[in-house]
Amino acid sequence: MIHAELYQEPRPVVVLEKRSGASLGAWASVQEALARGVVGGSSDRTEVRVDVFLAELNVVGAVRRRYGQKVDLGPALREQIQALAADQKQRQAALDAPESSVSLSDLEQQLVAAGFTRLLKPFQLENLARIVRLPHAADFSVPGAGKTTVALANHSVARSRGHVEQLLVIAPIAAFAAWKEEVEACLDPAPKVVVHHGSASPIPKSAQMLLTNYNRAANDYDRIRDFVVRRPTQVILDEAHRIKRGSGGVHGRAVLDLAYAARRRDVLTGTPAPQGAHDLVAPVRFLYPGQDRKILPESAYNERNGRDEDVVRDTGNAISKYFVRTAKARLGLPETEIISESKAMRPIQRAIYEALIGRYRGQFALAVKERRDFDRLGRIMMYLLEAATNPALLVAGSDRDDEDGFLHPPLQVKGDEPLVRLLHRYRAHEVPWKYDRVREIVAQEAARGHKVLVWSTFVRNLKILRSFLNEYEPALVHGGVPSTDGNPPSGAVTREAEFDRFRNDPSCKVLLANPAACGEGVSLQHSCHHAVYLDRTFNAGHYLQSQDRIHRIGLAEGTVTQFTLLLSRDTIDETVDGRLRDKIEVMARLMNDPGLVRVSLPEPDEHVGGAAAAEDDMQVVAAMLRD
Repeated sequence: MIHAELYQEPRPVVVLEKRSGASLGAWASVQEALARGVVGGSSDRTEVRVDVFLAELNVVGAVRRRYGQKVDLGPALREQIQALAADQKQRQAALDAPESSVSLSDLEQQLVAAGFTRLLKPFQLENLARIVRLPHAADFSVPGAGKTTVALANHSVARSRGHVEQLLVIAPIAAFAAWKEEVEACLDPAPKVVVHHGSASPIPKSAQMLLTNYNRAANDYDRIRDFVVRRPTQVILDEAHRIKRGSGGVHGRAVLDLAYAARRRDVLTGTPAPQGAHDLVAPVRFLYPGQDRKILPESAYNERNGRDEDVVRDTGNAISKYFVRTAKARLGLPETEIISESKAMRPIQRAIYEALIGRYRGQFALAVKERRDFDRLGRIMMYLLEAATNPALLVAGSDRDDEDGFLHPPLQVKGDEPLVRLLHRYRAHEVPWKYDRVREIVAQEAARGHKVLVWSTFVRNLKILRSFLNEYEPALVHGGVPSTDGNPPSGAVTREAEFDRFRNDPSCKVLLANPAACGEGVSLQHSCHHAVYLDRTFNAGHYLQSQDRIHRIGLAEGTVTQFTLLLSRDTIDETVDGRLRDKIEVMARLMNDPGLVRVSLPEPDEHVGGAAAAEDDMQVVAAMLRD
């Protein structure tokens, strides 16, 4: 016979063993069916990723029938399969039931009885009614719609019904303060929220709510899993788009593995598919492990086609029943004003940019397939973005505080004498037009008693602007500025202190930030109504999340929230602008939220560039260089 059992340590795998009397044909067929998930084993023993085993259960069953082969399931694997079958049954029952099957008034009474004290807004209560019907669910509402509040309400109901006893929240560090504040504001009595700082951080046995981030959960997986399995646990992923790489990324692997230990699973993000339909695969796998291919169309698994019209349509239809989304239009927010300022670069900057284009043009004549070419294109993209904003950054390379995805070496200019001379002349003879424009905007707003938020991808830009705008006493937040929840060194300036200074110190007129570090979990709508983008990348999630820092619930009626996009004419800035437009329009279709385009994009004009939405970003850069 063939024996299969689930082992959870160190990571969940199904171990299959060919025991006495097993058919060689059956064993070979099972191994072939599970080949894509094999992680180890021998001739008579195979270790398979649990998600692949569960996804191929029907194949295993077919092999058993074809060969008359007994497949013995161990108790842990049998229990897991039974739990997933119960999930599927409950999921289908929820989908078949009418929307009115959950009484909103009864739900409100349940919340009160469970100690949930905040009165939910009508759209939040409607979202909760849909969420509690499902065994696991996603809240894709826009930032500021109260996803944290609804998640805590859901936990209160699940706990009062005896489905779960404790809560694990995995969130960016920037969102920790909001979670702690919401627990205090929504729950009575409010349980103590234990913050997990890493492997040296104690996790009390009495803890009811544990708060950690994606990196810490991955690095201290065994103890986090121990917390999840000791009592029935609900696991919530906040800003769940961070696991979009799925099993291909460290964070995604750890979180997807935790799914098999959790009693209830929920995901929260306002930007669930910044790159296209494929981004939804990992969140669905977390919610319904082993069942994702029964929910998503096969086309969603091809990343290259994730923005094709038919893929977007089919994927949007497939997932529409499994998530709730409050669109910005439902929040009743004042309108946004988005202004694209496209301007020609000054002479030396133009010469440097054209020299870079000339240097790389023609080097990618065919479609890019090799990993080394992707890496090289990534560096070239960074150089072009820097040259379109401030060429002085080229000879410095990335800052140590830049996000990992933006790290790159200084531009090598040895033997390229014209470019060397241009770079040496630049700092002494020219100021980037974008810097001067930022100072004009800050000065104009400061004269009116208003504050400005300035975004840039590159930490070196932010540090230079801090001196350039010194008279406005700028606050500065990036990946190198520690959080109070990250055990900062004694005396260090923290993110929270800089946010507080920006919000409350009248002499601080500007906040300098990068979207990767400050684009999530921060509310600035009461302090600032104008954001300026010095540069942007192809990351639509960063762009959308950063907008929502100042355009969210709490704005006074009539408030105009303004976004100014600075684009250097005839450069990669315009290519990025066109690609972001493609991605935002795709996500609007996936989420059935046409208002997303209206509030997040300026009206198109003659300068909008970019290639077809189905092409990979790096392929677009290569095409730009070829052209």
